[in-house]
Amino acid sequence: MMDHPENPKARWLDIVPTVHEGRESFLLRDPEGITDNALLVSRDVLFLISLMNGTRSMRDIQLEFMKASGLFLQEDRVASVIRTLDDHFLMLNARYEGHVSRLMEEYRALPFRNACLAGKSYPFDGEALRSYLASFVNQELAPVKDRVKGMITPHIDYARGLEVYGPIYRYLPRDENTLFVVFGTCHKLARKVWSIALRDVVTPLGRVRGAGKVGGLISQDPYLSDYVDEWPHRNEHSIELQLPMMQFLMKERQYEVLSILTGSLHEYMEDGKHLDQGEIPELVRRLKEAVRVHEGPVVFVAAADLAHIGAQFGDIHPLDAALLEESKERDHELLRTVTVVDAAAFFETVRREGDKRRICGLAPIYFVLSMLDSSGGELIEYRQWTDGASSVSFAGAVFY
Repeated sequence: MMDHPENPKARWLDIVPTVHEGRESFLLRDPEGITDNALLVSRDVLFLISLMNGTRSMRDIQLEFMKASGLFLQEDRVASVIRTLDDHFLMLNARYEGHVSRLMEEYRALPFRNACLAGKSYPFDGEALRSYLASFVNQELAPVKDRVKGMITPHIDYARGLEVYGPIYRYLPRDENTLFVVFGTCHKLARKVWSIALRDVVTPLGRVRGAGKVGGLISQDPYLSDYVDEWPHRNEHSIELQLPMMQFLMKERQYEVLSILTGSLHEYMEDGKHLDQGEIPELVRRLKEAVRVHEGPVVFVAAADLAHIGAQFGDIHPLDAALLEESKERDHELLRTVTVVDAAAFFETVRREGDKRRICGLAPIYFVLSMLDSSGGELIEYRQWTDGASSVSFAGAVFY
């Protein structure tokens, strides 16, 4: 990650196809959230940026572009695109690294984590947020078969997920001194398979206490302590969206939240790599030992969506009713392994299809199932959201 101006290197970017003024365009977004600004580019400019991989000189980029398009770009045109990216910290260079280092120092100095979605995905004002949540969350506790030990909830935004958020959060246990261990998908490039956050979080509804005694044990554990990393949590929505729901329902009761963002498990999709070997079982074993010291109920929550299909996610085939129905059937095959609390079968079902439907809740669901001993599950609700071109599915499940 050294600065090589002669070999420009663009950062990893989220690319969202769109139409602007009747023309095919692409939104470039920073998955790390270093900049909130999105850039709108044409297909030609997108291809030009894709050539900036750190191995090509400016001359190489010009030649590769000409071979593919038949057009020769002057060096100042290429440099102009690089300057625009650099102005938004989208080039991997010394300027970007220095900026990130300063942001990290400022973030470490904060005594707590601020909610990043307040005023964006939900109201910034506390009373407005309570009213909004009350519009789709029934505050009466659902009748349960036994003590609730775990849940699966969506992490899609409230507006698209309320038909599942509402029903599943009726099952949230509301016992005093509960520790909620929330596993959520990290949508960024994760340094490790777990990023554990121990600090309190402040939302428009007040302060959410981090794990106290359990957090202390994690900090002292020679293995788990290496997975403590607050930085990925600063602007990640998957766990944050659960917190106002918990605050709204728990009211004045005392509770704590241990937040764990999960990276990808995709290296285990390959033959020869097994989830029951190495760091994965060791993480689960050590966390089980740590939470035993908590003097109260412990509830494991997976903040997890299911399939991501369609144009927004790179599929070339048009989304139609048949594809949606096929994806729904595969989701329910997957959810059958969830309700019998079989972590290995859950992962194997995703692996068999090569995760072609991008189950972004793969890791958090796997870890919650791994943490639940002697449990049974029940599917509460399932939905597919679609805009006609793309679709995200999600479910609510409870474990006794």
